[in-house]
Amino acid sequence: MSNEENPKREAILNAASQLFRQYGYRRTSIEDIAKETGMSRPSVYSYFENKDAVFRSISERIHENALSEARQKLKADPKKTALEERLEGALAARLGGVHTFGDESPHGNEICDEANRLCGDIVSAASTRFQSMLTTALKKANREGDIALGHPRPSPQIAAELMNLGAYGLLRGAEDSATFHKRLGHFVKIYVAGLQ
Repeated sequence: MSNEENPKREAILNAASQLFRQYGYRRTSIEDIAKETGMSRPSVYSYFENKDAVFRSISERIHENALSEARQKLKADPKKTALEERLEGALAARLGGVHTFGDESPHGNEICDEANRLCGDIVSAASTRFQSMLTTALKKANREGDIALGHPRPSPQIAAELMNLGAYGLLRGAEDSATFHKRLGHFVKIYVAGLQ
Protein backbone atom coordinates (compact mmCIF):
# COMPACT_ATOMS: atom_id res chain seq x y z
CA MET A 1 0.00 0.00 0.00
CA SER A 2 1.50 3.33 -1.02
CA ASN A 3 1.55 6.38 1.25
CA GLU A 4 -1.23 7.97 -0.78
CA GLU A 5 -3.42 4.92 -0.09
CA ASN A 6 -2.79 5.12 3.66
CA PRO A 7 -3.84 8.52 5.01
CA LYS A 8 -2.68 7.83 8.58
CA ARG A 9 0.82 6.88 7.45
CA GLU A 10 0.90 9.95 5.21
CA ALA A 11 -0.25 12.14 8.13
CA ILE A 12 2.59 10.77 10.26
CA LEU A 13 5.14 11.56 7.54
CA ASN A 14 3.73 15.06 7.01
CA ALA A 15 3.77 15.82 10.74
CA ALA A 16 7.27 14.41 11.19
CA SER A 17 8.56 16.41 8.20
CA GLN A 18 7.21 19.61 9.72
CA LEU A 19 8.59 18.82 13.19
CA PHE A 20 12.03 17.80 11.93
CA ARG A 21 12.31 21.08 10.03
CA GLN A 22 10.98 23.11 12.96
CA TYR A 23 12.81 21.47 15.89
CA GLY A 24 15.47 19.28 14.30
CA TYR A 25 15.76 15.51 14.26
CA ARG A 26 17.17 15.07 17.77
CA ARG A 27 14.58 17.25 19.53
CA THR A 28 11.62 15.58 17.81
CA SER A 29 10.26 12.47 19.48
CA ILE A 30 7.72 9.88 18.42
CA GLU A 31 5.47 11.36 21.10
CA ASP A 32 5.75 14.79 19.42
CA ILE A 33 4.83 13.22 16.08
CA ALA A 34 1.88 11.41 17.66
CA LYS A 35 0.59 14.64 19.24
CA GLU A 36 0.93 16.52 15.95
CA THR A 37 -1.17 13.89 14.15
CA GLY A 38 -3.70 13.45 16.95
CA MET A 39 -2.71 9.79 17.25
CA SER A 40 -1.33 7.79 20.14
CA ARG A 41 2.31 6.70 20.34
CA PRO A 42 1.34 3.04 19.88
CA SER A 43 -0.56 4.01 16.72
CA VAL A 44 2.55 5.68 15.30
CA TYR A 45 4.60 2.63 16.25
CA SER A 46 2.13 0.42 14.39
CA TYR A 47 3.30 2.16 11.20
CA PHE A 48 6.98 2.75 12.01
CA GLU A 49 9.44 0.81 14.14
CA ASN A 50 11.16 3.96 15.40
CA LYS A 51 12.03 7.57 14.58
CA ASP A 52 14.81 6.44 12.22
CA ALA A 53 12.24 4.51 10.17
CA VAL A 54 10.06 7.62 9.97
CA PHE A 55 13.02 9.67 8.77
CA ARG A 56 13.98 7.05 6.17
CA SER A 57 10.40 6.98 4.87
CA ILE A 58 10.43 10.77 4.52
CA SER A 59 13.69 10.50 2.60
CA GLU A 60 12.23 7.82 0.31
CA ARG A 61 9.18 9.99 -0.35
CA ILE A 62 11.28 13.07 -1.12
CA HIS A 63 13.52 11.15 -3.51
CA GLU A 64 10.58 9.45 -5.24
CA ASN A 65 8.81 12.78 -5.74
CA ALA A 66 12.00 14.38 -7.07
CA LEU A 67 12.61 11.49 -9.49
CA SER A 68 9.01 11.57 -10.68
CA GLU A 69 9.21 15.30 -11.39
CA ALA A 70 12.60 14.91 -13.10
CA ARG A 71 11.19 12.12 -15.29
CA GLN A 72 8.28 14.36 -16.34
CA LYS A 73 10.68 17.18 -17.24
CA LEU A 74 12.84 14.87 -19.34
CA LYS A 75 9.83 13.42 -21.15
CA ALA A 76 8.36 16.80 -22.09
CA ASP A 77 7.49 17.17 -25.77
CA PRO A 78 10.72 18.14 -27.61
CA LYS A 79 8.65 20.15 -30.11
CA LYS A 80 7.42 22.39 -27.27
CA THR A 81 10.35 22.28 -24.85
CA ALA A 82 14.00 22.77 -25.81
CA LEU A 83 16.59 20.21 -24.70
CA GLU A 84 18.22 22.76 -22.38
CA GLU A 85 14.90 23.44 -20.69
CA ARG A 86 14.17 19.73 -20.21
CA LEU A 87 17.62 19.03 -18.76
CA GLU A 88 17.57 22.10 -16.52
CA GLY A 89 14.10 21.18 -15.26
CA ALA A 90 15.15 17.61 -14.50
CA LEU A 91 18.32 18.65 -12.68
CA ALA A 92 16.44 21.31 -10.71
CA ALA A 93 13.74 18.81 -9.75
CA ARG A 94 16.19 16.12 -8.71
CA LEU A 95 18.70 18.23 -6.84
CA GLY A 96 16.60 21.17 -5.69
CA GLY A 97 13.71 18.98 -4.60
CA VAL A 98 15.89 16.80 -2.41
CA HIS A 99 17.92 19.57 -0.81
CA THR A 100 15.02 21.94 -0.16
CA PHE A 101 13.89 19.82 2.80
CA GLY A 102 16.95 20.63 4.91
CA ASP A 103 17.57 24.07 3.45
CA GLU A 104 14.15 25.30 4.63
CA SER A 105 15.09 24.63 8.24
CA PRO A 106 17.31 26.30 10.80
CA HIS A 107 18.28 22.68 11.58
CA GLY A 108 19.45 21.98 8.02
CA ASN A 109 22.93 20.80 9.01
CA GLU A 110 21.52 18.37 11.55
CA ILE A 111 18.97 17.08 9.02
CA CYS A 112 21.75 16.63 6.46
CA ASP A 113 23.88 14.74 9.01
CA GLU A 114 20.98 12.43 9.85
CA ALA A 115 20.26 11.86 6.16
CA ASN A 116 23.90 10.87 5.64
CA ARG A 117 23.78 8.55 8.64
CA LEU A 118 20.43 6.92 7.94
CA CYS A 119 19.70 7.23 4.24
CA GLY A 120 22.88 6.61 2.26
CA ASP A 121 21.37 3.61 0.49
CA ILE A 122 18.25 5.58 -0.45
CA VAL A 123 20.31 8.47 -1.82
CA SER A 124 22.59 6.11 -3.74
CA ALA A 125 19.68 4.23 -5.33
CA ALA A 126 17.94 7.47 -6.30
CA SER A 127 21.17 8.86 -7.76
CA THR A 128 21.66 5.71 -9.83
CA ARG A 129 18.11 5.92 -11.14
CA PHE A 130 18.47 9.60 -12.01
CA GLN A 131 21.80 8.96 -13.73
CA SER A 132 20.09 6.32 -15.87
CA MET A 133 17.24 8.72 -16.75
CA LEU A 134 19.68 11.46 -17.71
CA THR A 135 21.75 9.04 -19.81
CA THR A 136 18.63 7.88 -21.65
CA ALA A 137 17.63 11.50 -22.37
CA LEU A 138 21.10 12.32 -23.72
CA LYS A 139 21.12 9.17 -25.89
CA LYS A 140 17.79 10.23 -27.36
CA ALA A 141 19.02 13.79 -27.96
CA ASN A 142 22.11 12.34 -29.64
CA ARG A 143 20.00 10.09 -31.91
CA GLU A 144 17.78 13.04 -32.84
CA GLY A 145 20.79 15.20 -33.70
CA ASP A 146 20.30 17.77 -30.93
CA ILE A 147 23.79 17.02 -29.60
CA ALA A 148 26.80 15.03 -30.79
CA LEU A 149 28.16 12.42 -28.39
CA GLY A 150 30.64 9.61 -28.85
CA HIS A 151 34.27 9.56 -29.97
CA PRO A 152 36.03 11.96 -29.66
CA ARG A 153 33.31 13.46 -27.45
CA PRO A 154 32.13 11.77 -24.27
CA SER A 155 29.65 8.91 -24.32
CA PRO A 156 26.08 9.63 -23.18
CA GLN A 157 26.87 7.94 -19.84
CA ILE A 158 29.93 10.11 -19.20
CA ALA A 159 28.15 13.27 -20.41
CA ALA A 160 25.25 12.54 -18.03
CA GLU A 161 27.59 11.85 -15.13
CA LEU A 162 29.56 15.07 -15.70
CA MET A 163 26.38 17.12 -16.06
CA ASN A 164 24.95 15.67 -12.86
CA LEU A 165 28.18 16.21 -10.91
CA GLY A 166 28.52 19.75 -12.23
CA ALA A 167 24.97 20.60 -11.21
CA TYR A 168 25.53 19.04 -7.79
CA GLY A 169 28.62 21.21 -7.35
CA LEU A 170 26.55 24.29 -8.20
CA LEU A 171 24.02 23.30 -5.56
CA ARG A 172 26.66 22.81 -2.87
CA GLY A 173 28.25 26.17 -3.69
CA ALA A 174 25.04 28.21 -3.77
CA GLU A 175 24.06 30.27 -0.76
CA ASP A 176 20.36 29.97 -1.60
CA SER A 177 17.90 28.32 -3.97
CA ALA A 178 17.57 31.33 -6.28
CA THR A 179 21.34 31.43 -6.82
CA PHE A 180 21.40 27.70 -7.56
CA HIS A 181 18.62 27.97 -10.15
CA LYS A 182 20.22 30.95 -11.86
CA ARG A 183 23.60 29.23 -12.06
CA LEU A 184 22.02 25.97 -13.16
CA GLY A 185 20.36 27.69 -16.13
CA HIS A 186 23.69 29.15 -17.28
CA PHE A 187 25.49 25.84 -16.70
CA VAL A 188 23.04 23.77 -18.75
CA LYS A 189 23.08 26.25 -21.65
CA ILE A 190 26.89 26.24 -21.76
CA TYR A 191 27.06 22.45 -21.36
CA VAL A 192 24.56 21.70 -24.12
CA ALA A 193 26.15 24.29 -26.43
CA GLY A 194 29.46 22.45 -25.99
CA LEU A 195 27.83 19.20 -27.11
CA GLN A 196 26.24 20.62 -30.27
